[in-house]
Amino acid sequence: MKELPNDNKYKEYLAKYKWHNGFVCPKCRGAAGCMKKGFKYHRYSCHHVESATANTLFHKVKFGLQKSFCVVFEMTTSSKSLSSVQLAERYGISQTTMRFFMQKVRKAMESSEKYPLSELVHVDKFTIGEKEDGKQGRNYDGKKKKAVIAVELSNKHQVKRIYIKSIDDYSSKSLTPIFEEHIDTSTKVFADKWRGYEPITWSQIKQNVTQ
Repeated sequence: MKELPNDNKYKEYLAKYKWHNGFVCPKCRGAAGCMKKGFKYHRYSCHHVESATANTLFHKVKFGLQKSFCVVFEMTTSSKSLSSVQLAERYGISQTTMRFFMQKVRKAMESSEKYPLSELVHVDKFTIGEKEDGKQGRNYDGKKKKAVIAVELSNKHQVKRIYIKSIDDYSSKSLTPIFEEHIDTSTKVFADKWRGYEPITWSQIKQNVTQ
């Protein structure tokens, strides 16, 4: 908030981020144009004008860019569940407006095959549920939920992104989707010696998995 003290600075930030590789007109696919006042890009030939917020989460947002960025920051970094009532009160916005905006943010946060995990990824499987009396080790009954997790790490082994997927069992058929949908084929993957990984790592994904 110190670096971006007002909405105009946020528009400038979005413009630099959005067009860092140059402007391409969505209407005519041309590139020749210029930046106009208010961080809008004007295409010469077709006269299309596009704002920095167009086709982003912040298009036509009703309560300002600074508050919008703060809401996104809270939603993407908080370890606790946040309600629209809670954030609406905090930022002085109606609960209905906040709820609709949060729905847009959650949609954008959904797992996407467009940006697979890369570089260094740790994969593991686990169960969710309380330990039952008299039963040792991993329990496969229907009372516990099974899941697989993929954690992307930086070169300094800091957590960057995480995907968690609910699965029916620990077979290669259930484990395969998280590899195919969310892990780049050039990624170095670390996993344990569970036999369910074997057909995935060598025949389908062909990755360098450290057993």
